[in-house]
Amino acid sequence: MEINVDLNNSYLPDKYTKYSDTKVSGQPVISFPIELENISPDTKYLAISLIDYDAVPRTGFPFIHWLASDISVTEIIPEDFSRKFSGPQGKNSWYSRFYELDDEKVINHYAGPTPPDKPHNYTLTVYELNSATELKNGFFYNEFLDAIKDKTISQQEIKLPAKN
Repeated sequence: MEINVDLNNSYLPDKYTKYSDTKVSGQPVISFPIELENISPDTKYLAISLIDYDAVPRTGFPFIHWLASDISVTEIIPEDFSRKFSGPQGKNSWYSRFYELDDEKVINHYAGPTPPDKPHNYTLTVYELNSATELKNGFFYNEFLDAIKDKTISQQEIKLPAKN
């Protein structure tokens, strides 16, 4: 499987980051489109994670921006998919006790890049699954990893830079 996300001058376009005009509780909520090629014919579902490992020096942990599972096989996960998807999405790091954000429309959906100090590289991983995880909305990252462990046919990742 190959992943492609269109960049603008080597960065995620502003509409998907802290420069977006569309925010909920101060967070960018329009997810970017993801193009997939050469998906295995054995794939029954897709899952995705978007994690900022560059956040560790500032937060003390990798920052989870988006988790979604049991996505029907498709070659294009369209723009704003997170707000329209009725399948399971997991808790991002805004749910953490270190933050005071308590908005279900943000903590269980895409909350786009908002690097505070310098450009960050965001790791987008797409998983090809041989069956559904049957996770419920609001799952945690550890539950996600456990659920996909024996269902993953393959996984690919790309780095997506976002400007500060």
